[in-house]
Amino acid sequence: MLERTRASRARPGPAVALWGGAGLGWALLLIVLPLVSPQPAHHGVAGALASGASPALVLAVVAAAWLLMVAAMMLPTTVPMVRMFQVVSASRPRAPVAMAAFLAAYFAVWLGFAAIALPVDLGVHALVAAWPWLRAHDGLVPAAALALAGAVQFTPLTQRCLTLCRDPRAVLFARYRRGVAGAWSLGLRHGLSCVGCCWALMLVMVAVGVSSLWWMAGLTAVMVAEKTTRWGPRLLPVVGAVLLFAASVLAVDAIAAAPAGGGTGPGHAH
Repeated sequence: MLERTRASRARPGPAVALWGGAGLGWALLLIVLPLVSPQPAHHGVAGALASGASPALVLAVVAAAWLLMVAAMMLPTTVPMVRMFQVVSASRPRAPVAMAAFLAAYFAVWLGFAAIALPVDLGVHALVAAWPWLRAHDGLVPAAALALAGAVQFTPLTQRCLTLCRDPRAVLFARYRRGVAGAWSLGLRHGLSCVGCCWALMLVMVAVGVSSLWWMAGLTAVMVAEKTTRWGPRLLPVVGAVLLFAASVLAVDAIAAAPAGGGTGPGHAH
């Protein structure tokens, strides 16, 4: 028993594996993203579908790219919950399988979010294509995404979900069940909390283009700081104010830079 305890203490914690997985995700993104045109994600999807590519293949590639981005950006933010889950499940049978089920459920929630976000994004840009005035002021689309993300920082839902992610003991003690099914259920619950506090920031990624590594790095730093540090609660209003300011600057720039004589409504041609 003593030897087992010592071996358990010597074993690296989950933070090492999570940061390692995130590092691998970033390394793969650095290889893959430069090969992609620096345009918003919807252009690649719509273009691939218009070219006659198999919809199933296109969706599979999009899903794989999205999960890779989630791994790079979100795995470090899950350290508090995963660390506690490992502690309570380490002595249970099939503990590694339970951990795999927990993480699979977490990624499944984010994949479900993508299944909603991508059609919304495609619809927004279809509106831009059909509305000449908005097409002439297309910078308003990322400005709106920034404004939404900034406003969401001040909502009670974001604050509540961040609390659950930062200190997940309440969720763990209330919902932990032994076995793979229990781990899957807990992973879903944690994934929903994570989406609840980060969905608007991830929409910013969709709006500005997933090939923007600087945006990805900045948003990752914000989410890690908000969800894993003691000063995360004080960071919320600061990030919200910065995002709202950036949205206003981008909106003003989009309107000022628009060419004269832009359309005024749907159906009006340049």
